[in-house]
Amino acid sequence: MPAFKGRDIQLTWGGEVIPGVREKSAALNGEAVDVSSDEDNGWRSLLAVSAENQVDVGISGVTKNDRLKRDWFAGTRTKTVVITYPDGGVISGTFFLATYTDTGPYNDATTFEAELQSTGVVTYIPGV
Repeated sequence: MPAFKGRDIQLTWGGEVIPGVREKSAALNGEAVDVSSDEDNGWRSLLAVSAENQVDVGISGVTKNDRLKRDWFAGTRTKTVVITYPDGGVISGTFFLATYTDTGPYNDATTFEAELQSTGVVTYIPGV
């Protein structure tokens, strides 16, 4: 996989690019199923499949519109998220807008942070 700049990763929320985003992160989580018993002689034993999979996406940046804040207050908190990488890789699925934070420093730009949590199946198509 070639290296690339973070700003070249594109994220859309309901088909709309959120302006001002500086940082994007995607955490892939799988909840393990512990099947340990006396036969394991004190060693943990986990199933090869997870009990629950989830993807959490974090974004932050300079506030340039209020799309996420409006959606949060309107209760429109579930939308399709597509993350496109410069190599053509794509993560996509339906996500829930779990948190939104505005920060207004005294003498600096207003910033925001948001956490998006997957609901349902999330797919990944590898790039080239």
